[in-house]
Amino acid sequence: MAKKSGILLSVLLAGLMIAGCDQLQGIFKTDFGTRSKTGQAPEAPKAVYGTELAKVNGEVITLESFDEKVKNLTALSPEIKLDTAEAKKNYLNDLITQELIFQAARSRGMEKKKEVREALDEFRKGIMARQLILDETRGITVEPSEIEAFYNQYKQAFAAPQEIRARQIVLPSEQAAKEVLIQLLQGGDFAALAREKSTDATASKGGDLGFVNRAEQFDKFNEVISTLDAGQVSPIFKGPKGYYIVKVDEAKGGEVPNLTDVLPDTNMTVYDQIKNGLLQQKQAQRIQDLTDKLRQDAKIEIKEELLR
Repeated sequence: MAKKSGILLSVLLAGLMIAGCDQLQGIFKTDFGTRSKTGQAPEAPKAVYGTELAKVNGEVITLESFDEKVKNLTALSPEIKLDTAEAKKNYLNDLITQELIFQAARSRGMEKKKEVREALDEFRKGIMARQLILDETRGITVEPSEIEAFYNQYKQAFAAPQEIRARQIVLPSEQAAKEVLIQLLQGGDFAALAREKSTDATASKGGDLGFVNRAEQFDKFNEVISTLDAGQVSPIFKGPKGYYIVKVDEAKGGEVPNLTDVLPDTNMTVYDQIKNGLLQQKQAQRIQDLTDKLRQDAKIEIKEELLR
């Protein structure tokens, strides 16, 4: 019973979002004149386009509109499953309930309430603006050559983050650092020398920093380790605690994917992501151009002093 009530609540809450145009027109064109004994204004028969699925006091629900509502509702609430005949029958009953409530509200003159009229007007504006945007952006395409050009220019942005595991030896003077570096170049063990010579707290771990969090390191450190391959030892460089020598134990990531590679944690290829991004960019520019022209041609008066 709880599940059924949840679907009905979703239907009622989503009612305005997925209501048919015929229902909205019924509100905006309501006859405020003489009503029948049932309390409803007499209406001329409406032309029905589609397959009649149900009729509620003469108001037809078509199979086509029902299918569209199913699609919209499941898109709004993916947890609702309407993929069986029984579920669809329950949903149709919910729509009938919604229609009955709508008709009762109309019969009581709810459309005359100021807050209802204002809400419906705002809803109508939103629907019309959305449709205009859809019309304006329809037909915009992205060519393969544009995708390839974008990829070639920005391919490094698609590279996986580079992870570097490193060790360090920190010494109090440049001379002490030079002596240790000579021992390393002669084949000395980095971890052993770090334990023996380093003045940093990491000395007890053989200078092991683990995978380096670049945000916690100083700029010169990050600059140096980014130039080293796994197994390489750096020259001496100065830092906040003295003179540093670092060694990269492991480096992974940083590879640039191909256009056809699937991006991590997605089901999209690099090609698809670039295409979608460029399409959205073009659509946004089309709408920006439209609104700029509308503003240019319009007479707009604003009293900014009232904005307090």
